[in-house]
Amino acid sequence: MEVAATNLAQTADLTSGQVSDAASLSGDFETFLKMLTTQAQNQDPFNPVDATEYASQLASFSTVEQQVLTNGLLTELTRLATGSGLERLAGWIGMEALTMGAAYFDGAPVELVTQVPEDAQSAVLVIRGADGSLKNRIAVGAGDESYRWDGTDLSGATVSHGIYEVELEVYREDTLDETREVGAYLRVDEVARLDDVNILTLRGGVMREVAEVTALRNAAD
Repeated sequence: MEVAATNLAQTADLTSGQVSDAASLSGDFETFLKMLTTQAQNQDPFNPVDATEYASQLASFSTVEQQVLTNGLLTELTRLATGSGLERLAGWIGMEALTMGAAYFDGAPVELVTQVPEDAQSAVLVIRGADGSLKNRIAVGAGDESYRWDGTDLSGATVSHGIYEVELEVYREDTLDETREVGAYLRVDEVARLDDVNILTLRGGVMREVAEVTALRNAAD
């Protein structure tokens, strides 16, 4: 609520500033026209001011006025677009988003998106607890796109329900050549906007930016 109140206050200040700027510029423009008219009425008939200079001054001032009004309109459109985006994201709540690095085990096998390179000599799924402790190391084959983890650890015992960190070790020429992130689907529990970034809170408290989501699907029954 504090973040929302801050955003509303900032929006109110911005809108107030835009209105003030527009009103000030409008008043200045009217004053300019009065001065221009007075100058034209009282100019020396033997040394008149060039009419093109009048037109140039008027055009310049008009351009500035239109620019300020345009900037205000663009700011308003951006604000509306931001709000609409968050409203659309609200439809994601309850769906499952594919993100990298974390999986949730609730007793049922977990589908892990591995995408093992075709040229890998071998590869190993490394599963760790939220505290970083090693839970399992599972060999997978070159070219494997996914793996269903049954929730067992190195001893074969079933781990407790919760979030687990998952990565893929890729070996080439008997050497660990690279480490890749592994994807998994997590239910979307909340959407929010923080510091101009749309944030998803996923099952187990995992937080990801919307840009990190690579797929979306209906939650399994």
